[in-house]
Amino acid sequence: MGRNLVFHIPAYTSINSAFPKPINDQYDYWMPLINYFLSKADTIEFHCWNEENKVVEEIKCLNINKIEMQDITIFKGEINSALTGYLLNQYLDDNNNFKWFTVDLIHDKVPVCHSGHWGTEFFVPNAQEKDAAMIKKAVSTETSLHQY
Repeated sequence: MGRNLVFHIPAYTSINSAFPKPINDQYDYWMPLINYFLSKADTIEFHCWNEENKVVEEIKCLNINKIEMQDITIFKGEINSALTGYLLNQYLDDNNNFKWFTVDLIHDKVPVCHSGHWGTEFFVPNAQEKDAAMIKKAVSTETSLHQY
């Protein structure tokens, strides 16, 4: 049985913003991490704030299940080439900000990898040693990683 992993990408926020961005303004860790955990998942779930109209409309075009809540819209669908391409290749908006508040990769209704706070905070339940080694390779050495 594995251990839970929590890791935080070193991030900053601009003045008058609550939007975290990686210290180096690069999301170079995103593709290796998500590509790795996609192979273990069968479902993708996106959470967006309702006021993020452009992103909400973009995801609607992918024809996946949508749930609207008071402040957040959740999209959930089985992995397919359109969703995978969107997740791996279109994660930044026109201002080079991460698009989604939360992305969950799920297998058989069990979380595989959770990305929160616009791609700067992660949780991997039941991670094996090879998972931890891959994460350490993909993220900067300043990344805060906790196992429990």
